[in-house]
Amino acid sequence: MIRWLLLIPFALLIAIGASSLFFLVATLVDPVMAVLTGDTLFVGFLSFVDAVFSSDDPGPIVAEAFLAVGRIVFTLLVLPPLLIAILSEALGMRSLVWHAGATGVLTAAVPWILRGAARVANPAELHVSLVLGLTGAAAGFVYWAIAGREAGGRPLPNGTPSSGS
Repeated sequence: MIRWLLLIPFALLIAIGASSLFFLVATLVDPVMAVLTGDTLFVGFLSFVDAVFSSDDPGPIVAEAFLAVGRIVFTLLVLPPLLIAILSEALGMRSLVWHAGATGVLTAAVPWILRGAARVANPAELHVSLVLGLTGAAAGFVYWAIAGREAGGRPLPNGTPSSGS
């Protein structure tokens, strides 16, 4: 019970923080990501400032902007590790390959799933998917290191019971 109340939420929180840090560093270090995110953020910020200063009441615009950023962060950085953690706990999946691989694949697939249209990707889109996949793999690895090795609360292979039993 303590595992479900303390360890798993703590592991998810740390994993999401680690993946956020990884994504930030990748965005700053990788030239392709730096150009894409830099241009997007610059245009988005200028549009936001223009909308705020041209409005009589900027409150709803600011609230909607924060809501949109929150949705993006939740969809890319929180949802994949959360879904994989729930699935791995339910099925008792303990493998590092499972945690890092499944979280990485799901995180990389999120933009493609949301787009919904099948088309050939350009190299920049594939590069962004690769960075998102590595971001998800980082989250999966951190979750596995903290809580995933004892997923499901079943006895470990060497016969000792896990702390969640």
